[in-house]
Amino acid sequence: MLKKWLAPKKDAKVVAPGPPEQEAALELISIHIPKTAGTSFRNTLRGVYGEQSVIRLDIGLVRQEVRVEEELYGLPYFPKQTRVIHGHFSYPLLQQNFQVPENIPIITWLRDPVERVISNYFYLARRLAEELQEERKGLNILKKMQRSLLEYANFEPSQNRMSKFLEGLELEELFFVGIQEDYDRSLERLAGLLEWKDFPVFHHNQTGGYADSVSPQEREQIRAWNSRDVALYEKALEMNAKGKWTP
Repeated sequence: MLKKWLAPKKDAKVVAPGPPEQEAALELISIHIPKTAGTSFRNTLRGVYGEQSVIRLDIGLVRQEVRVEEELYGLPYFPKQTRVIHGHFSYPLLQQNFQVPENIPIITWLRDPVERVISNYFYLARRLAEELQEERKGLNILKKMQRSLLEYANFEPSQNRMSKFLEGLELEELFFVGIQEDYDRSLERLAGLLEWKDFPVFHHNQTGGYADSVSPQEREQIRAWNSRDVALYEKALEMNAKGKWTP
């Protein structure tokens, strides 16, 4: 159950309480770790289960604000049409805020930790530049305030993000773990496990063009700062190679 109502931000919409009969028949929990093909996979889920049946859920690991479809949410259950939840949250925070049966399959995607951090950094930098539109506005904020890649990677909340999102879970407990570098084949394996008869494939938000700008020394430093994620990723690769999540 939700322990307390979240205080809404100014002008933010908060979903009001509804009747108990609004509880959903949940079928699948998808934990999306940032920069692991989340948008592409969400669109595939919506193609399989229906646009209104796949709900985006985000629970901040630090502030722990609960959002459904990017709106502040204050109920301990999902809308009645919900079959799949997909988004940024950890399983303990999900259990803390919602009534979730323990037998629901949980799936996630992993990515080489160094590439994930680099991709996340350049994605955020690009989004910030788009939001500011400095040239058009005659501003110079980015040059004054923007962190370098290593400054971003050395910030503790940026480190071992995959392990943080999978807190409270062991890889062996998960119904499926996909590997982004082998996305299409991993998706076919998941489709077989869930017995999807047909499914659309998407490739969105690919952050590229940075490979030559990151030195081997920078990559080694990022790898050292993300040792937990490196161990997690290597274990998942080994389990995949042994056929753990194969139909």
